[in-house]
Amino acid sequence: MRNTRFGLLGLLLGFAAVAAEVPRVDFPDIELYDLKGTPARLSDFRGTVVVLNFWATWCGPCRMELPELQKLYNDLGAKGLVVLAVNVDDYRQAVPPFIERMKLSLPVYFVDRQTEANLGVGTIPFTVILDKEGKAVRAYPGFSREGMRDLRELATQLLAEKRGRGGKS
Repeated sequence: MRNTRFGLLGLLLGFAAVAAEVPRVDFPDIELYDLKGTPARLSDFRGTVVVLNFWATWCGPCRMELPELQKLYNDLGAKGLVVLAVNVDDYRQAVPPFIERMKLSLPVYFVDRQTEANLGVGTIPFTVILDKEGKAVRAYPGFSREGMRDLRELATQLLAEKRGRGGKS
């Protein structure tokens, strides 16, 4: 099962390193849970561009990246961008005070450990951007200013697409 875990995310990382126009990869329709434990499926967000960010309260780079994701959400949310902050902490009670302290209004979710393992999230922060059809376009392991600039640019391009890939109606 370990090789399968890294299949999707590893594939995305490989494409990101090799090609400017990367193939879009089907992303699993994972189940997410909000702060109250209410389930949602990733497919509930189809028709929007989704930034899926995996993070933890104890992660220094995550604490630098989350305010940047909040800015992205503030700037592009009205245009259809959804930013889902998926927390991977073991101690989930620490999350609400952390969100309040950081002044985050991003939707915060959790995934179960098996889903996290199957996705191959081994480094955090880890961000994946999905197009309007729910296909993974690019992955961003870790945090960097360059990565955030690229993410903003790519999100803007994907939001400009009509239906389907490349703006085709």
